[in-house]
Amino acid sequence: MLLQMKGISKSFYGVQVLDNIDFELLPGEVHALVGENGAGKSTLAKLMSGVHRPDDGYMIVNGKPVPIFSTIEAQRMGISMIYQESCLVPEMSIAENVFLGSEPRWLGLFSNMIKMKRETKSILRSLGMPLHPNTKIKNLSISEHHVVAIAKALSLKANIFVMDEPTASLSDSERIRLFDMIRRFKTEGVGIVYITHRLNEIFEICDRVTVLRDGKKVLTSDVSELSEKDLVKTMVGRELAQIFPPLSNPTGNELLRVENLTRKPWFEKIAFKLDEGEILGITGLVGSGTEGLAKTIFGEVKPETGKVFWHKQRIQLKTPQQAINSGFGYVNRDRIESGLFMDMNVFHNLTIASLKKIHRYHLVQNQHEHDKALDAIIQLDIKTRDPEQEIKFLSGGNQQKVMLGKWLVAESDLYILDEPTRGIDVASKSELYVLLHELVSEGKGMIVISSDMSELIGLCNRILVMHEGKLVDEMANEDATQERILQSASGIRG
Repeated sequence: MLLQMKGISKSFYGVQVLDNIDFELLPGEVHALVGENGAGKSTLAKLMSGVHRPDDGYMIVNGKPVPIFSTIEAQRMGISMIYQESCLVPEMSIAENVFLGSEPRWLGLFSNMIKMKRETKSILRSLGMPLHPNTKIKNLSISEHHVVAIAKALSLKANIFVMDEPTASLSDSERIRLFDMIRRFKTEGVGIVYITHRLNEIFEICDRVTVLRDGKKVLTSDVSELSEKDLVKTMVGRELAQIFPPLSNPTGNELLRVENLTRKPWFEKIAFKLDEGEILGITGLVGSGTEGLAKTIFGEVKPETGKVFWHKQRIQLKTPQQAINSGFGYVNRDRIESGLFMDMNVFHNLTIASLKKIHRYHLVQNQHEHDKALDAIIQLDIKTRDPEQEIKFLSGGNQQKVMLGKWLVAESDLYILDEPTRGIDVASKSELYVLLHELVSEGKGMIVISSDMSELIGLCNRILVMHEGKLVDEMANEDATQERILQSASGIRG
């Protein structure tokens, strides 16, 4: 047994987050940890890795009871956490990040950079990623960030990996590469705790699964003994009859039009239109330009050429504030870097994009602000102690809901949603899809940028596919298949 947790309990500010949890991890096992947002998955993972201390219970690592009071102690015991959000230092090189905090030294005084680079190169080669050790983290793709995080864990001789939503920002090809690494680690006796909301991955890569609900363990089972339907029912405590609602019915009235929009090297000559009541999907592999396109439409980035029309009138948005004033809302895929204010409370994050509507005569209308925030909390089922709770204490999925909620409060007419269901559980996804349909039924428009092909097909009226900055395919919902989307995104012509 690599890891055992017995009777683990944890509360924050009087709220019981984990209640008497038992968990175990075997050598060479991938053990999935699943549950709805706020079920306690990330808290349990942070207890394993020394970020938090349990209120009750104890841990056994490699057969010995141990107190883990810091991440350094956890690393010494062979436990390494690989977070969904990058915890690397962007301005430092790969080698410096891999050995940060454990640098080999000359005479105990000076960092041995030669040894660091040599060992980093060897580890990266073993992972099938021959990156140069001198490359700065800021110049790497998201999938390469994960590789560096794994390399750091290997440099620390970790035999227990805790992976929190590792594929959330990966393309299909990058996910396949990660799974190949995981299978190799299994043959070497490494144990992996795998946290994910993508249930199909559990059946593809995991051996056992533990389900948490409201801070309690409700099931541990071999994956082979469960169906996806069984797993969903156990997670949410009820059956979900249908994840996607019926397709929306666009009015045919033009809401947004983009003509020959170009911002090199991200994208060039992009043209499409969006009608009132329509959900338009946009997809592509990492680096295809979808994120840059979203930022340009929202006014974060100025295009080199091209035109944007809103209600058939040309607009030139130079700042996000101008976009907000025009009725645009944008859910960024990176909630920590640019989506949320982590040290602010929930209701201020929900209302920050609509202060002009909420405030009158330059005086803050606190009661009105609270009411609008509370409406969004109820509508999106955001699990929070109260609107005054700092957002950094919410689970990742509930933080994602807050990002959408601020545009509900702002009563936006156009929603640009970049990976909107990243880190959200299956029940919350279903509720979110219904909400999106309710919004477009009111004549609003929706652009959904997603790497989840089943989401695009289940949700969108039309799907656009980008490859290397160009729009290479457009398909109506009835013509869309996962094979066609993947082929077009890969640059393969049908």
